[in-house]
Amino acid sequence: ITFEAAPPEGSPTGKAITCIVIMQNLPSMLAVLLLATPTVATLGVDVSYPPSSWSCLKSNGVSFAVVRVGRSTGHVDPNGRAMAQGALNAGIKYVDGYLFPCYKCGNPAGQVRQVVFNLKSSSGINSTVNATEGMAYREQGYNGTSAGMIIGMLWLDIEGTQYWSSSTSSNLNFIAGMVNEAESLGVKLGFYTSKFQWNPIAGGSTKYGKYPLWYAHYDNNPSFSDFSPFGGWSKP
Repeated sequence: ITFEAAPPEGSPTGKAITCIVIMQNLPSMLAVLLLATPTVATLGVDVSYPPSSWSCLKSNGVSFAVVRVGRSTGHVDPNGRAMAQGALNAGIKYVDGYLFPCYKCGNPAGQVRQVVFNLKSSSGINSTVNATEGMAYREQGYNGTSAGMIIGMLWLDIEGTQYWSSSTSSNLNFIAGMVNEAESLGVKLGFYTSKFQWNPIAGGSTKYGKYPLWYAHYDNNPSFSDFSPFGGWSKP
């Protein structure tokens, strides 16, 4: 899966975006999944704030969505659940989530657990939640929701060395805490990262190569032509 960009984590509060702006003037917000050949692709969006119309996006060919469900400040995104539900209500078939961990907040298992429960519960946001960032598209074999959530899959967003420890072993322990909790809850899990993020943060560990990789490269070229194996991943 290749996403052509998303608003940088830690950026100031953004604003709602319109369908026309996303589709025509912000190619960096578009996401493309390559299927059988380079000429066949699936179009999607990665959003941090509610678009003006999910139906407009759907009618313009968008078939998957990535919505933010939490923030790197350690708080659940108050718009996350509604954005996911809005995309589903518009008929967008694939809606996933990504979690941008707050390393300094600690409690990696709690961050995963609270995000999962927020996406399962109909009671709304728990103000005491420590969570993180977004939602993402599921590559293949989509077969419904994950762990009873309204999304299909949860991705762990591992990037930004400034958000992590200088100790790769400490970072790996934190990542393990998230993975173990997600697995115990029955969450379908993947990783959003790149070689240039994973290697300094996780020391190039190959432990999680069995999980799907969401490979982000912001070059406006919807292909994997520049991909080289890292971290146990031989392909995106």
